[in-house]
Amino acid sequence: MSWWGRSWTDRTHPYRGVQMSKDLELMAKKLRTVETLEELSGFANRRFYVPWLPDWTEEERKLIIARKYEIEKGVRYAKKKTR
Repeated sequence: MSWWGRSWTDRTHPYRGVQMSKDLELMAKKLRTVETLEELSGFANRRFYVPWLPDWTEEERKLIIARKYEIEKGVRYAKKKTR
């Protein structure tokens, strides 16, 4: 059984090993900065505030849902140290 084309053992990093366009890479990078479900909800439901924005694509929805599961599981990304 697979999850987005990968084995179930690789579930902690849903974007790893997936060929993504530059736009999806940028979105995945932005999603890694989201730390709370409230912040993710505001990001995901942006059309409530700005109705003329386009709908999310299916791939973008998958990234948002994957990040939601990560936040619920407590996965955090290390912040880069600045000098």
